[in-house]
Amino acid sequence: MIKESDLKTKKLTKKHRELLANTTISEDFMTLIDSVRFEDAFCANTFNILKKYLKFDICGLFFNDSNELAINVFNLALPNKNITLELTEEIRDKFFDEMEKYKRIMEIQCNLIDGDISDSSKIKYKSLKTTKIYPFFYAEKFIGGFYFGSQSKLDPTEKLYFDLIIKQLESVFKLKYLIHEQQKHALLDPMTGLYNRQEFDHAFEFEFIKARRYIYNFTLAILDIDHFSKINDEHGKAYGDFILTELSDLLRHVFRRTDPIYRYGGEEIIVMLPFTPITKAIIPIERLRSAIADYTFDKDGIKTNLTVSVGLCANYSKFTEDNQMIEALGAALVRAKEGGRNKVEIVE
Repeated sequence: MIKESDLKTKKLTKKHRELLANTTISEDFMTLIDSVRFEDAFCANTFNILKKYLKFDICGLFFNDSNELAINVFNLALPNKNITLELTEEIRDKFFDEMEKYKRIMEIQCNLIDGDISDSSKIKYKSLKTTKIYPFFYAEKFIGGFYFGSQSKLDPTEKLYFDLIIKQLESVFKLKYLIHEQQKHALLDPMTGLYNRQEFDHAFEFEFIKARRYIYNFTLAILDIDHFSKINDEHGKAYGDFILTELSDLLRHVFRRTDPIYRYGGEEIIVMLPFTPITKAIIPIERLRSAIADYTFDKDGIKTNLTVSVGLCANYSKFTEDNQMIEALGAALVRAKEGGRNKVEIVE
């Protein structure tokens, strides 16, 4: 049996060396499967594997989200702690300049997985003798990228390792992308692309408990399209589906990325506004209600204007159970409907 320690000896043929390296690296990358659903753990484990085979000063992993509005996160490992913030930002910018060839890069941030930042450093970008940026694709879709920077050049053995690692990384990126998409679609309403009722039930229970534990405000808003059944009857279900899809897109552009939106059922949509008391929530909600009333839904020559009724409820101390808050939210929506529609009712 060929031992790993023999890899650098002259006794092995080039074919044997490649076979042994490929087998060893493949076994290491197989251990990533258990952490592939958890990005920080996955990145940490990946960086540990890279350090086993290669010397580097900075390494980065980027996983592309199919949601164009998602934050683009550059996960970093800095084995040498004398790298400055300015250098990491320079590398981040060069990396995303390259990634912009494959997608529109909007909001970006760095996530330091391994290492630390220093106030001063002898390492400059021009001192990196090896810099490599690799994009990864699956079924012609851009799924992420890899950055590698080192002050030394790769020797023949390291180059062998590096080429094999890139192949393994590409396979793992594909696996992570498929799992992420599967998870995401399981949580989404297939027609509107909003989160589904099941995901709301889970997220709301978690938010309610957390808010009570750490004592902060959050608000729920439930929107219901007025006379929606009449729209379906007059123009058909396909047009009704268009209304829901168009309204969902409108909501996504109005609310913050941190305000998740859920299709609660039928034409009912819930928006969760974390860290937002009801006094602050009512301003954008009223503005939204008015904007919807002025919006023309236009498809295949059919133009419709519609209104929504809205119920608003915050996590008041009187609610000791999450279902109490949901009941109060529903009651506020009923009052809005019974009070003439196209209005907002608040749970006091």
